Amino acid sequence: LMKKTELLTKLGLTDPCEGFIANPHIKLWGWNGGSELFGKLIERFDPKLIIEVGSWMGQSTINMATCLKQQGKEDSCVIAVDTWLGSREHWIEPELRAHLKLQHGFPTFYYDFLSNVVNHGVGVKVMPIPMPSSIGSEYLYNKLGGEISELIYVDGSHEQQDVYQDLTGYWKLLKPDCIVFGDDYDWEGVNTAVHGFAAEVGTPVLQLGGPFWALRKQPKH
Repeated sequence: LMKKTELLTKLGLTDPCEGFIANPHIKLWGWNGGSELFGKLIERFDPKLIIEVGSWMGQSTINMATCLKQQGKEDSCVIAVDTWLGSREHWIEPELRAHLKLQHGFPTFYYDFLSNVVNHGVGVKVMPIPMPSSIGSEYLYNKLGGEISELIYVDGSHEQQDVYQDLTGYWKLLKPDCIVFGDDYDWEGVNTAVHGFAAEVGTPVLQLGGPFWALRKQPKH
């Protein structure tokens, strides 16, 4: 079991939600993060630990944490790995850059994410890990060991090389007979990386409806 308190002890970290004063006016939004699919997968795989790669404002994070609460999974939590520095699109396109909330040139929307988590009452279920996904996978592997998660959601960068790197890094944290899943199957970079990685590990690409895909880790014999 992986309560947040136990997770904090293993990671040697303090709870970022503790003492945090949330902004009550922050709007929760995102892309496909509110889907009912998350709840169905949580019911199916009964995860003790969910890892999310790419969290943005926390729509999918909060959806999963809320589902854990609603389904009575008291001892489960979500690790959210993100830099909260924005993606390529946010820096290139001026209209998206406003979302980064730059202060003296540095993005500050991590605090919007944290506000959303606290405002939705799931602080006890969510542990943000603010670092690049490649460092995050190594950090978690080093601190927690391998094959620790039943459900891993990959929705970070959509560049082919980045998606492939995320799948490679987090696959070793996934328990056998469990799934890594993601969004944006219709993005060329995502699609190519998912199919390439699936061929390497010898598992079919499962289409979960809409933009969602999944890869199941074959059980060991």
